[in-house]
Amino acid sequence: MKRNKRILKRNERGITLIALVITIIVLLILAGVSIAMLTGENGILTQAQRAKEDTENAQSSEEMRLGQYESYINRATGNNAKVGEIVTGGNKPYTNNGTAIIPEGFMIVPGCNDISQGLVISDNPNDTEVDDTNIIAEGNQFVWIPVTSESQYVRNAEYTNTDILTNVSTDVGYLPDGIQPSIDDSTNNEKAEKQAVLQSEGFYISRYEAGNDGLNNLVSKKEISIYNNISQVESKTKAKTFINNKNVKSALCSGIQWDMTMNFVNGNTDGNGIDKFNVTEYNANRHTGVSANSGNNDSDKVCNIYDLEGNLWEYVAEKNLDIFICRGGDYTGLYAMPASYRGSYTGIATVNHTFRFVLYVM
Repeated sequence: MKRNKRILKRNERGITLIALVITIIVLLILAGVSIAMLTGENGILTQAQRAKEDTENAQSSEEMRLGQYESYINRATGNNAKVGEIVTGGNKPYTNNGTAIIPEGFMIVPGCNDISQGLVISDNPNDTEVDDTNIIAEGNQFVWIPVTSESQYVRNAEYTNTDILTNVSTDVGYLPDGIQPSIDDSTNNEKAEKQAVLQSEGFYISRYEAGNDGLNNLVSKKEISIYNNISQVESKTKAKTFINNKNVKSALCSGIQWDMTMNFVNGNTDGNGIDKFNVTEYNANRHTGVSANSGNNDSDKVCNIYDLEGNLWEYVAEKNLDIFICRGGDYTGLYAMPASYRGSYTGIATVNHTFRFVLYVM
């Protein structure tokens, strides 16, 4: 009898261990299924993230349409922007040797209101510029680049540098036949940006190289420390988050937009038919051997844009394979290149690289 009891106890222990093992296996299977349901391609978390992104994109598109409607109404009713007054009630048109759209929250800087010479806007109502020695520039400032037809929104082959990097091109989708496209990422929505530029017939480029206000905030202000030691990828992120609402959005300047800026300033004259700035030629005065604050030298200004050449290399939203593109040359003079020059770089943060950003009117 005792022997039978011992056998029974052994059997009971054996049944308990088997059940435990089976339970663990079942739990592991259930855990794997649960994780897959949460994080897989069609998992709950993935779907939730997609839904969040879709909602944000839909909201952004709706805000863009609202901004466009306000702009249309202001155009149709003749509700134009006035020099020196912050625009309210939606984006408003302004005409002076061309037409520009002034975004809500900005004003035309007095003394810089001729579109053909580089119309300047600011988000500070105190800003004014009578001449090069009488300047108040406390706000973020941008210069209007007119784009009056789709034919202008193309890469300019004249500004390609084949000595440094062959088959360098610019942003996806807008290239001449036979040109190898470069690779861009989702931080710049090139199709939407092109649409915004063509609809508004222009865009704004930051008047100064990217500035750091001392708190790691991006600014486009005069006499501010340059935002260097920042990678190309970080530059895109920083540029994108500067401003984004129903009236205007920001992004890193693309290669095409740099070319359009070059076309705008190239051949710009002093009124006597003499070129003030030729993007295809070197200018030794722009390669001083030391970097400077933004807008430090007024002789480096053309069409009211500062330091297009020779202060720091400027990243654009353009790359070829794993090589990032930068424009304009730097202060060292080791590579004294014209502003139109396409250089190549790894994209890591260095002291002689910065960026310039743009605004799209919605």
